[in-house]
Amino acid sequence: MSNTPNQKHRRAQRTSAFIQVLIARYPDCFSTERAKIRPLAIGIEKAIRASLDADNADEPTPSWLIRQALARYTRSPAYLESIIAGTERIDLDGKIVEPVTEAAIEQAKTQRNEQKSRAAERRRVHAEAAAEQKRREKLEQLAERFNQ
Repeated sequence: MSNTPNQKHRRAQRTSAFIQVLIARYPDCFSTERAKIRPLAIGIEKAIRASLDADNADEPTPSWLIRQALARYTRSPAYLESIIAGTERIDLDGKIVEPVTEAAIEQAKTQRNEQKSRAAERRRVHAEAAAEQKRREKLEQLAERFNQ
């Protein structure tokens, strides 16, 4: 796979665009609306592959793109919250196919807590940097005042 920052950025953009394709193509399964996001059926990647191959025989969608789009979608806070809520898993047509297991709920709770702690750490670091910048500005103002 690509490793340069530019290549990673292009791959991320392509993944985001493909998620939008999935949302448009399977509106009963994928959504950007937090309240409509539901857990996906286990193995839905195969169903997506089969559906895409049936329609796009001339230009197949790369498997890495499907996997990356599903990974990004299923790691979102809204998706993890839907798992934690115990909402049933759905297929591409939005039909219920199976319940969410307790193990999946526990894993989602762990992932969500990790996301929250990383976000709190980012906020703390940002707040410290802002406070340090403010202190520097005050010191510069004081130095200017006394150097006049």
